Amino acid sequence: MSPESYHFGTRLAKRCDYYAFPRTGSHYLWACLTGLLDLVFFPNEFVDNKETKQRAEELNPHAYYVLRLRDDGVPYQPVYLNAAPQGLHGKPVAGDWPLIVLIRDPHPTIYSWYYTAIERWGARVPDRAAWMQDAYRQYREFYDAAFDLREKQPDRMFLIRFEELKADPAVLRRLLAFLDVQPKLSPEFVHWWTEFDRMARPGPRTFYRGGDNARWRNDAGWQADLAKITPGDFSRHGYGPPR
Repeated sequence: MSPESYHFGTRLAKRCDYYAFPRTGSHYLWACLTGLLDLVFFPNEFVDNKETKQRAEELNPHAYYVLRLRDDGVPYQPVYLNAAPQGLHGKPVAGDWPLIVLIRDPHPTIYSWYYTAIERWGARVPDRAAWMQDAYRQYREFYDAAFDLREKQPDRMFLIRFEELKADPAVLRRLLAFLDVQPKLSPEFVHWWTEFDRMARPGPRTFYRGGDNARWRNDAGWQADLAKITPGDFSRHGYGPPR
């Protein structure tokens, strides 16, 4: 048995490699996948650690119980999604397996990344504008690598936009078609159940902060620093300039 030949009983797991930049919504997507798929994992340092367990304290304690249920008559169909094929948040590369890539508008992504680092991990940033400039560069390089692969092998990559994922369960239906598996719970139910206010525990949170794509627009200090830098052109990725 290995990550390349994982059997769930007598069934060979389907495998995909997964890539996403920090704060693009991976935990939300993973909640959706928990409801749709029989996910299988190998032990690794990214899920079995103190930080991961602390994050769970900010969630509704019943949220994942519901997502682990299944409709009557749905067969087990193990799916192995390697969430760190190049290390945590490593840049996408071509491999032997199909790819799933999650992308989010860079402007709320960078905003969320900054405040999560400050509020949760106590990061100190003496020059926020310089930090922002570098963060936009990292985002652009990450998704340029993904889009280069997509142009070469479009049939082997499934691109998920966070904004579309939150808006419509049709994204989940298309993902199921890409994986060629039957969902254990309906995409419509999973999409409804994983709404932010239903999944997150009420009260102060430092990791599951809000799931809001517009908050950065109303932060005057952030807007002032954003005006000092050149974020770059993200039209290739489907996103416009900050407004």
